[in-house]
Amino acid sequence: MKFKILLFAGFLSFIASTYAQDMNKKYLDPKIEKQVLIGYCDTIGLQEGVFGVYYKTQFEIYQPKLSIVKKIDAIIVKGGFEVVTIFGDWCSDSKLQVPRFYKLLSEMNFSLSNSKLIAVNGSKKAQSLDISKYKILRIPTFIIYFNGEEIGRIVESPDNTLEKDLLKILKTID
Repeated sequence: MKFKILLFAGFLSFIASTYAQDMNKKYLDPKIEKQVLIGYCDTIGLQEGVFGVYYKTQFEIYQPKLSIVKKIDAIIVKGGFEVVTIFGDWCSDSKLQVPRFYKLLSEMNFSLSNSKLIAVNGSKKAQSLDISKYKILRIPTFIIYFNGEEIGRIVESPDNTLEKDLLKILKTID
């Protein structure tokens, strides 16, 4: 019995380490001649390097309007929501908007297990990860899903504020 438990624990460790190796990968982008994040990332990856300086600064200074955050919370409490963020750590709009969006998510108590964060290169490709289904034209792009269906996007910069734009998107299903 102990052997089975140890074998299972070893298998889980192997799976976790394999998954971790696919997160926060970096490579030299020949188009912009810089090392960039590529593929799936997490918030730890966002806080590293030059992008991390922008991330920490913007995350700290951005203050979403709490009255709007409460309205968003009243909708997302129903569940079924997912967010896909596609960004470039080399992109000035991403340096500004991604940290702010993740600050908004943290204020909403949105579970990051319901989000995907994908970094792209200067050609808006994620290397070996096929992102064509997302139809990305500009970055960052925040795609909001409800029960697996896309209900809206915030592209590059919000029309108003991130929280107002997100609330407008969420109201389409309310």
